[in-house]
Amino acid sequence: LSSGAAVPSEDTTTPRFISTDPSKPSVIQFAAPLYLCTEADGQLVVQVVRIGDASRQASVSYATKDASAKAGQKYVAAHGTLNFEPGDTVREIHVELLQDERWDATLEFGLALSDCVGADLGLYLHACRAKIIDDDSYPTNNYSETLKGISLMIEYVKMNLGDRVIFRDTVKHIMMDLLKGMYFFLTLYLTIYLIDVVLAPGEEEEKGREHLEGEREGGGKQEERRMLLSGIDATARFLARRLHEEGGEEEEGVEFMTHQLIIPHHRRYTAVIIAALYIVPFAFLHLVDYCRVHMNIPYNVRKGTQTSLLAKFLNYKESRRKSINVGEITMTMMRDAVEVCDFGYMKILSVIGIMLKLFFALIFILAENRLAVIPLIFYPVVLGIFLACRERITIEANEDKASKQDEVVQVVNQTISNYPLIADFSLRPHIVDGYSKIIETLHRQEKVAAAIVTNNMYMAPWLTTLLIGTWMFYGSFQVDTLGGPISLGAFLATINVFKEVGVEMQEIYVECMEIQKSFGPLEKICYYMNLETDLFDRMTASQRSIRHGSARREEQMVAQDQQVAHSRVAKAPKNVEFVDSHPAFTVDNIDIEIKDLCFSYNDMEVFANVNAKFQQGGMYSFVGPPHGGKGTLMRLLGRILLPQEGNGDIFIPPHLRVLHVSMCDCLINDTLLENLLLYAPIARVHGGVGRVKKICELVGLPEPLIAHIDLDTKMKEWASQLSHTDFARLNLARAYIMNPECLVIHKPDMVFSSEEVPRVFELLRRHVNERGLALPESGRAVRRPRTVFYTCTTMHGVDISDRVFMVKQGSHGHRTRPLEVKILSGKDLPNLDIPGVTGKSDPYCLCELVGKPRTRFTTKTVQDNLNPTWDFTQEFTFYADSDVLKFAVYDADDLKDDDLLGEATLPLQDLGPQGFSGDLPLTRCKAKGARIKVQVRPCPEHGIIKYSTSILRCVSPQEAAEVQVGMGSGGWN
Repeated sequence: LSSGAAVPSEDTTTPRFISTDPSKPSVIQFAAPLYLCTEADGQLVVQVVRIGDASRQASVSYATKDASAKAGQKYVAAHGTLNFEPGDTVREIHVELLQDERWDATLEFGLALSDCVGADLGLYLHACRAKIIDDDSYPTNNYSETLKGISLMIEYVKMNLGDRVIFRDTVKHIMMDLLKGMYFFLTLYLTIYLIDVVLAPGEEEEKGREHLEGEREGGGKQEERRMLLSGIDATARFLARRLHEEGGEEEEGVEFMTHQLIIPHHRRYTAVIIAALYIVPFAFLHLVDYCRVHMNIPYNVRKGTQTSLLAKFLNYKESRRKSINVGEITMTMMRDAVEVCDFGYMKILSVIGIMLKLFFALIFILAENRLAVIPLIFYPVVLGIFLACRERITIEANEDKASKQDEVVQVVNQTISNYPLIADFSLRPHIVDGYSKIIETLHRQEKVAAAIVTNNMYMAPWLTTLLIGTWMFYGSFQVDTLGGPISLGAFLATINVFKEVGVEMQEIYVECMEIQKSFGPLEKICYYMNLETDLFDRMTASQRSIRHGSARREEQMVAQDQQVAHSRVAKAPKNVEFVDSHPAFTVDNIDIEIKDLCFSYNDMEVFANVNAKFQQGGMYSFVGPPHGGKGTLMRLLGRILLPQEGNGDIFIPPHLRVLHVSMCDCLINDTLLENLLLYAPIARVHGGVGRVKKICELVGLPEPLIAHIDLDTKMKEWASQLSHTDFARLNLARAYIMNPECLVIHKPDMVFSSEEVPRVFELLRRHVNERGLALPESGRAVRRPRTVFYTCTTMHGVDISDRVFMVKQGSHGHRTRPLEVKILSGKDLPNLDIPGVTGKSDPYCLCELVGKPRTRFTTKTVQDNLNPTWDFTQEFTFYADSDVLKFAVYDADDLKDDDLLGEATLPLQDLGPQGFSGDLPLTRCKAKGARIKVQVRPCPEHGIIKYSTSILRCVSPQEAAEVQVGMGSGGWN
């Protein structure tokens, strides 16, 4: 089911109706159910129209309502009151749009009318949707097909940071990582303090103090290094004051607690304090990480990508959507979107956290041993070069593995959907063997990818091992016990730092590998996000329809005084129990039109210059042989397909809700009521649940199934009760419940038995005659007419329809055979040369299809002859019955422009089955009786029949019956 009539499902309010004078009915509603615009438009103009009597004052309130588009972010909320003075029929609402450079999926918001005074609110169009088409690229406007790898990931990160919620949570995430880095810094110095002060012997402690004082006198290089510990010293002083047994003042002369016990003369108590400083912050970090889990960064990033990708898929052009591999798009939504978030954005945050920790490690190294900073620089340089060299092979291996996974999913989907075919033709062994081969291919590719990852993983551990070994050899000679400048604690702490740095660098390296792994999925997501949609085409068609609708309403208002409604009754279609609209509703006289429609699938032309008109309130059947274009025409009328720009138009008054129904077996995983309403609020269904049940009974759904309407039972509890025919009944019930003004349905009788087919078409007739099935008779005259377009496979659909249209190939479009044109001779042509001086005319003949200069050809020139024989033959491959052949005879002249001797025309629609053969008199000719002899006929069959266009022609039921008989027992099906 598809419809342009849906309204925001969040709004479940029932409109307020103010009863007006029944003799002068008036309805205020939106001009169309859907408006489309782009951010660049700056504002959206929404029309509110008054149909019916406009002789009085009226007013209505309006307000915008958030949906996926939020006020203040994508548009400025608007509300107010529209006043209609006597004679006013149109008012406009202006909604300001907010433009930004940030990519968004197509977003929607709603508009609703309320508190109508002096008129009634439209039953359905008191609400409408507004869809904002984003014209930015994904992830940013810097995107291009050549942008790949880390550059593309940077743009992706920038896009996410443009979201306020994600940006706020990202800053919190980084601050939490900063706390972890500070804790790492604290534990390093607690380790040094524990070894060099708390656990050092007393004499060594004194020597260390004397050594420190000597250094201070000599310039204090160690003091310069220890200045970084002032924060810890301040904490130590605070704890000393609180825990000192005597509670006295701090001893004078003690400047840095890192060189004396926190609690003088009490090593154990000091060790307890050190332990507390080690444990308590860790407990706080545990709490921080627990809070981090509830920040929803990955959820928001994944949700944005997955929902946007699905919304994009639903708006692809029809041809593009059909060409997409189901397994690939499924895995892109489920696997690639998750990988880009978890292995891309979130891993970047992890790398930032690790780098903050390394920043504090760098501070320690610079303070204790500046030479040790060399490996800290060496790590990222070497690992970065290694990753860059291995990037392409790693990405290709992972993408090949992902491609094989997509194939597996595709095979599973096809197996599930094609199970009846597999079972009927005993294809189980073949399917299993094929699936087994695909699994083997996937396994081989997984081994290749795993081998590459294993080799990549060992790079960082190798560097760590080499650096620690080198420090053990070199640093041991720098310890103060061997006469070096480094204390034993600093030496051991440096080894620990190298280990920590190695672990952290390896972690960064692994995280960078994961980020690199997300490059391929990100490129695929960007490809799908930037595929062309049909939204701009739909916006153009919608705006054109609204403009034409406004013009047609004005025309009907002008013609109202000429009693158009009465003449309409006189030309009502046959078999219609016509319920005339109130004369005030002139919009019901606007015809549905097909104007110069051309349509093609790629290089195969289907329709060319098709024209037709349909009155509202009729049943129109379309018949014809297979592959004639009936289904395509239904989809064009139902707005599933759109005519290409400049190839004609299908005009349906914009205030009419159009519903195209595909007779397919489709269910949603919900209750039976939701499967019938398709999430439309029950408050908006005229007649409520009672009418829903009544319609289900009318279409023939079994009573046990109807009983589930009142039960909150999920699909699995009732879907098994549906037969193949019940799915068709369910589709019909959905259409009648939605109650569209224009219903388009392809082969509604196809799956029904011959006994049920008459009832199918009788219900369609009732829907038209009663202006909505199972609606009260009161108010029928003020409801909009119902129009039904359908194809049928039986004569029941032909007999009950008001007009029958034949859709077939070749009769009125381009013919299946080329047209052969022979220009034989000329007779009694005028002489424009000077007799006796320049001789006679030198005639040649030019031929072309009028308005198609590329079809032009000329015969040879015959010198000095007023009765020439040309005997020239040419073929026209593409032509239509509406074309006209033009023949022009000229006098060739070398010194000046050729002179026209005369011309003739031959409309192709005048050709008989055998073509035309004879003389054509020349007009614009100075000689009486001048003529040319031509022969025009379809070429004989050459064994190859070129494609042909379909035509649309109104026929009688008798002719339709003859066509069915001629096609055999299968009929048009």
